[in-house]
Amino acid sequence: MNKKLKYMILCLSLFAMGCNDWLDVQPKSQVKEEDLFSSESGFRDALIGIYALMGREEIYGGNSTMGFMDMLAQTYSKVGYNYEDALKYNYKEDHVKRIVDTMWCSNYNAIANCNYLLQNIAQKGDVMSERLRNVVEGEALALRAFLHFDLLRGYAPSYKMGKDEPAIPYVREVTNSPVVQSTVAQILEYIIADLKAAQILLKPIDPIGPSFVEYNDKIEYEMDEYITDDGFWLYRKSRLNYYGVTALMARVYLYQENMTDALTCAKEVIDSKRFLFMNDSINNVYDYRNLSYIEKMARHEYISSLYVYDLKEGRSDLFFKNLATYECVIAEGRKASIYSGMGQDLDIRSKNWFETPAGSSTEYVNKYMKGTQIPLLKLSEMYLIAAEASGDIRYLETLRANRGYATDPLPAGADLQEELRKEYQKEFVAEGQLFYFYKRQNMTSIPFTAQEMNRSVYVFPVPDNELEFGNFKQN
Repeated sequence: MNKKLKYMILCLSLFAMGCNDWLDVQPKSQVKEEDLFSSESGFRDALIGIYALMGREEIYGGNSTMGFMDMLAQTYSKVGYNYEDALKYNYKEDHVKRIVDTMWCSNYNAIANCNYLLQNIAQKGDVMSERLRNVVEGEALALRAFLHFDLLRGYAPSYKMGKDEPAIPYVREVTNSPVVQSTVAQILEYIIADLKAAQILLKPIDPIGPSFVEYNDKIEYEMDEYITDDGFWLYRKSRLNYYGVTALMARVYLYQENMTDALTCAKEVIDSKRFLFMNDSINNVYDYRNLSYIEKMARHEYISSLYVYDLKEGRSDLFFKNLATYECVIAEGRKASIYSGMGQDLDIRSKNWFETPAGSSTEYVNKYMKGTQIPLLKLSEMYLIAAEASGDIRYLETLRANRGYATDPLPAGADLQEELRKEYQKEFVAEGQLFYFYKRQNMTSIPFTAQEMNRSVYVFPVPDNELEFGNFKQN
């Protein structure tokens, strides 16, 4: 993993930009640009650098996962005093406004890097082998789609709320000019187009894709072809691999209310058998005994994730520690409500995703205290999507059985939508997905708050300086 860290440091120094420059991706030095894209290693570095940008606290290393987004979902019963306004959806308060503005700017900065990389692939990509070029281009397209989709989910009405209303700019080229908003429906079509193109590029060459008979940890270390290129072909679950792209398509199609294609994509991931639910036989494997439960789960259930080398010190300790910057706490009563009834005793998430650190009297979420992975797409979500898209509660029962409820099935006539809501609450603690579930369903009330959930809550305000472009209309 030292090679990967080298890539991150290099690319962060080359590509990091301020909020006011989200469309300005001209390199600081033409010499650096020429050097970077004069070899295969430069293209590899540039791609890994985008993942590194995404792993920062400002977005998926904090705000978009374990922090701000789950504050909005009322996952936490207590947060650091400077962030209590997030629980009240006061987007005008200085601290909250800074987070909302930073998420917008950081995502568009990463998108600008995707476009800069794609431009150089078109102009200078011949220095790469065809195989390498396809994976770099495929992942860059998928990342661009992923980043735009979360901007859409945050800063525009949901598809159910207003599919034909102005949404966000979809930026597909290197430009210094403002980009006009497209509608929600149009943005979703642009995202799907990028993902389909990524699928075509990745499918025949991705080691974790359907063209390979199997993929596991041993293959990563024992097959020489994966260890070439400074280990670039390793750790496919830490990137948007072929099945990560397919899983993202399932998420996007569900948002678009295209149940047929959402189910098809979710089933493709499930039926691939490349991802397995944690169980006792996996938990007790001798080689894994030095790993935490969440590290074992990451190896088997995460479809795509972000690698963060200092996950505990640089991320978890900011959120899940006494006197931490944010100090996000799920008190015992809140936890008992989330894992209601027999769930506290049965649910493997309730039993394994929380702990009281040494020297503390407070229990915190432990998903990021050990290991190096922040989940972006997981096997469990594919079962939730399949259940919702098909109306078949058996997908939900399969997930529940693998989470400890094998002897506690849902009652006859259970309401699928209500059971899905409960499962999203349990499954995505500190992962940033629950608020988007509430928004997609256009729920007017959610657990643990009396706040009416409406457009002003669900649609984030864009940064003030973006409105000054003139071509951007705020909804």
